[in-house]
Amino acid sequence: MRETHVERIPELAALWEDQGKIWYFHMLTPDCALNQQDVKYALVMGNSTDSDTWVVYSNQELVKLGQALVRMLHGDAAINVEAAASSPARLGLASILKQLDRLNATGQRWHHHLLFSDCVFNNHPGIWTILIEQVDEDGMMNINLLSEEEPVDDLPQIEVSYYGQADPDF
Repeated sequence: MRETHVERIPELAALWEDQGKIWYFHMLTPDCALNQQDVKYALVMGNSTDSDTWVVYSNQELVKLGQALVRMLHGDAAINVEAAASSPARLGLASILKQLDRLNATGQRWHHHLLFSDCVFNNHPGIWTILIEQVDEDGMMNINLLSEEEPVDDLPQIEVSYYGQADPDF
């Protein structure tokens, strides 16, 4: 994993998108189980096609950049409030969304990752995983939502809930 500057991330995403690469990104909070830095935010971006991985460390969460990358990677519907409201909630997701709503209402921070089936961070190889993490005084809470296929109906509901609490302008 190579370190780069924040301005390079959208350039890489556009390049990889144009080249048809399979690419991904992860926004890691300082307390995220996937973050090797415990005092900085990290944005990890890579493409599976070339096994090329980059990281940017920051003193602040790169929420607006994350929103732009979600749109590039998954389309506008992935963080569209109306799309999220009309997406069917599969078994188990409705209770998770209620739990996230409670966290948002009480100001407790949480974050999530969509782990592609071949993601290096995925503890369930071959299975798409939405990993939700929340740290409080009792420690780390992890929820794994597993799917054989890309969870295109689940993602908007979780993205909208996340960006609703992470970005006051969302």
